[in-house]
Amino acid sequence: MAKGAKLTIVEAEEIVPVGALDPQHVHLPGIYVDRVVPSTAPKQIEIRTTRSTKSTSNKVTPGQAVDPQDESRIRRERIVKRAAKELKDGYYVNLGIGMPMLAPSFLPEGVLVHMQSENGILGMGPYPVEEEIDA
Repeated sequence: MAKGAKLTIVEAEEIVPVGALDPQHVHLPGIYVDRVVPSTAPKQIEIRTTRSTKSTSNKVTPGQAVDPQDESRIRRERIVKRAAKELKDGYYVNLGIGMPMLAPSFLPEGVLVHMQSENGILGMGPYPVEEEIDA
């Protein structure tokens, strides 16, 4: 979006000297940025979502009472896990909104998949554990 804007202002938590960042980690080249300003307010988390540090089983035993929301989450997760199996190392993937955006959370370790999404991919991947939270 910044490439097509008449004026692009970047609000940065930390402003570092030129060359301090690896060019491979820069998502918006400076040629498209008109102003850089330091942020003045602390970052806030609107909806705090974390993953458990221990693995939990989604198996339900017969006769076990299941919360309908939990059952829906388990069903969606099963579909997304199956979709993630279709993504192979080196693939380029255009993600849709909704369940497709969850697929990267279930990629095996070491699989590199290049993601593209019109609605943004900030925070793509598994939810953080409590110790990893960073707004």
